[in-house]
Amino acid sequence: MSDEIFSPMRKTIYWMLAGVVITMVILGFAIMIGNYRNQLTHTPKEVVAEMIALRFANIPECFAYSDPVNGRVYPGVIDINKFTKEQMDKCYFTEENEGYKDYNFGLSLKNQGKEVITNNYFNKDDFTIIKTVLVVTENGTWMDDTLYVYVQEKIGEPRAKG
Repeated sequence: MSDEIFSPMRKTIYWMLAGVVITMVILGFAIMIGNYRNQLTHTPKEVVAEMIALRFANIPECFAYSDPVNGRVYPGVIDINKFTKEQMDKCYFTEENEGYKDYNFGLSLKNQGKEVITNNYFNKDDFTIIKTVLVVTENGTWMDDTLYVYVQEKIGEPRAKG
């Protein structure tokens, strides 16, 4: 007789436990699928930085040479007259207070001995991208050079000043 009294209670407890277990299995499966998707679509930081850094030698808003006669832009050719901090700020500028969380760059032309940096670059290089470029000098001659792009991926919170 006591089995008949506790039978509905046993079924209720069983289904509550079964519901918890089934919910955990479904959530675990959903998390596994999400992690797998993230692994499939993950883009390496080097690729992201290289895509951003392509602008420096390829668009006229940065350092790419544009012919003053016909306005043609020469990708991969750097105008040494544009290779300045002011031009870098027009080309790639990160937010003053939060920009340390973004990619920041230090650029160096090996043969010209010139360097420019982004506004939140703190000489903490995570990796370097090396590109062969042409440089148009002040007197209009074209020279081979090597562009070193020093990449600072992200740095910790800056310390309080004072």
